[in-house]
Amino acid sequence: MRRPFRHVAITGASSGIGAALAEIHAAPQIRLALAGRNVQRLESVAERCRARGAKVTTAIVDVTDAQAMADWIAAADDVQPLDLGYANAGLGGVLAMAGPEGEQISAAHEMIGANLTGVVNTVNPLLARFCARRQGHVVLIGSLAAGIGLPHSPIYCATKAAVATYANGLRRLVAMSGVQVTLVEPGFVETPMSEGVPQRNLMLWSAPQAAARILGAVEARKALVRFPLPLALLIHLSRYLPRRVVDALLMAAYQRSRS
Repeated sequence: MRRPFRHVAITGASSGIGAALAEIHAAPQIRLALAGRNVQRLESVAERCRARGAKVTTAIVDVTDAQAMADWIAAADDVQPLDLGYANAGLGGVLAMAGPEGEQISAAHEMIGANLTGVVNTVNPLLARFCARRQGHVVLIGSLAAGIGLPHSPIYCATKAAVATYANGLRRLVAMSGVQVTLVEPGFVETPMSEGVPQRNLMLWSAPQAAARILGAVEARKALVRFPLPLALLIHLSRYLPRRVVDALLMAAYQRSRS
């Protein structure tokens, strides 16, 4: 029987998938280290988790600050060794939407910082401790958008493609160290961040539904989980269509979203 996850770290835990992951893990004898950007929302999530019997610590941490992230991971791990960490924090939604001339450069840099640098800043200090103990599990939250370059959000798609490549490389790197790596690629999930995104209602999942699927994949030690399956298959099949056909379909969808 596999050892249960007793101490779980989650970034981006103040809302959306991160909050739902915190709540689904919350139980007696479980410790949660939750990080986020919104004090009130984060404390609200923490209280709901405590009501389920979990011991919870919270921290307001900028995932783009490597030293702050390393300090947060170290402080949590020193209290009780972490055995699972979710690199979940990220930016998208309306911020990711590109205009006719591309994204605003400030928004592009914010997304690269949160979605890629922030993931590295979360994973790196976790791996240092997990590899030393030869156990632990790291989960990287990407997106199905990694598999297709949407005209709506080129930079967002690029950051998620980078996360996917990073996760695949990490998995191979630590395979002999007893450390597990899971890449999660969700489609549209009902979160505050996704509000206002074109085609948001396409096969939309709730955050608790997404969290349940993610936890199931993590408990099964899967390397990759994508959902919803029909949307994942459509994106996969698009790779085998003529490029001009895919371009025309996506450009038409983009134009409709702006009309």
